[in-house]
Amino acid sequence: MKKVRLFLMAFMALISVNASAQFVNSGNKSQTSTASSFNSGSSYKVDLNGWDRISVSFSPMKYITNVKGTDDFNMTGFSLGYEKGFSIAKSLPFFIETGVNLQYAFKNFDDEDRDDVGVPNPFYYDMKATYSTLNMKVPVNLAYKLTFGDVSLIPYVGLNFKLNLLGQLKYSLEDPDDLENSRYDSEDDFWDEMEDLEEDGKKQNINMFDKKDVGSKDAVWKRFQMGWQIGIGLDYNSLHVGLGYTKDIMELCKKVKTSSVMVSLGYNF
Repeated sequence: MKKVRLFLMAFMALISVNASAQFVNSGNKSQTSTASSFNSGSSYKVDLNGWDRISVSFSPMKYITNVKGTDDFNMTGFSLGYEKGFSIAKSLPFFIETGVNLQYAFKNFDDEDRDDVGVPNPFYYDMKATYSTLNMKVPVNLAYKLTFGDVSLIPYVGLNFKLNLLGQLKYSLEDPDDLENSRYDSEDDFWDEMEDLEEDGKKQNINMFDKKDVGSKDAVWKRFQMGWQIGIGLDYNSLHVGLGYTKDIMELCKKVKTSSVMVSLGYNF
């Protein structure tokens, strides 16, 4: 929360400085005009134009757990998004930004790493496991646009509403050669038999939204979450680069939240 407070203080400072500059400039139009004509490429201007943007992001996700005996872990993630900015003030460049963002993330664990993050091994062979998740976020941000010639800086802060579309844990044999000299002809035969057991069948693919699969209601992932985010973007003509951070407010499951860093490249149209 300390980082959030610092960002908000910087955000408000930028707005205060910019508002003061507008007030001063409004009383000295001739000086502003001269400065603009002398160095129009870097002169400040009030830009009330909104934006439509498509973007792709490298968005690694962190799985944050307070469950005793388990560790946090990082997942590789990528995002695809659309954002739209709406001007909400007549003379100041305040905007509401919303849109939709799809994020996919995954993490592979070998047999040794599984125990550290609380992934059990119900089988009698060494197993590796893969977490994978897909979610859709709808952000609602308050943004402020600082424009200097062709360059705009856009800090923002806001909330997001997240729908978790996929949550899966998939097991596979760490070494398929372990099946040599066994009754199984292939790994597929092994999994078919595991799932066909009359009692306590063991599945290869675990649905993280299904209590029967995860074994406890506390471990069931929620479909809907809410989170917060903060960040800044830079626009140069139609090109956009951005850096942001988001974290869950609502838990993914009991004592578990996620966070993500977003490094984005986009196009404004």
